[in-house]
Amino acid sequence: MGLPSDQPLKSSSGEPQRRSGRYRYHGGKPADPNEGVHPEMVDSDPSEPPATGIPGSPDELIAMQARSERPEKPDRELSARVQEVLDLIEQLDTSAAEDQQIALTLVRHLEGFHDEVVEEMKADEQAKHSQIVAWSIDADRLMRSRILLESVDLE
Repeated sequence: MGLPSDQPLKSSSGEPQRRSGRYRYHGGKPADPNEGVHPEMVDSDPSEPPATGIPGSPDELIAMQARSERPEKPDRELSARVQEVLDLIEQLDTSAAEDQQIALTLVRHLEGFHDEVVEEMKADEQAKHSQIVAWSIDADRLMRSRILLESVDLE
């Protein structure tokens, strides 16, 4: 079954016409689809290009993905200890499945840490609600990341 906007309309010439977009008629008369809509929510001019950056080529997509998504959190320099671990991982000859196990272990460790912090904050009467929410959201993100990583079949 189609959407109401897919239903043909009868024109005066008897030929069916298709509706486009939101409801365009009210009581048989053309209506402004943006009537009563907050100005910030009004449909933009369809001739304008979208404001979001849409890559025009695979190279542009790769360049967009390489950029930091969160300018408020600039990339931090790696500590010597972290760099040492990363160097050791590079030296190892591991399979993709083994790399997945390493990544899962790290994500589980972070997820457990976040869960513990949330539980401690819930027990602390002086903890701010906004902090508990922020840590809970991050714990949820880590859980979802773990689930996605577990769903990747590398064997």
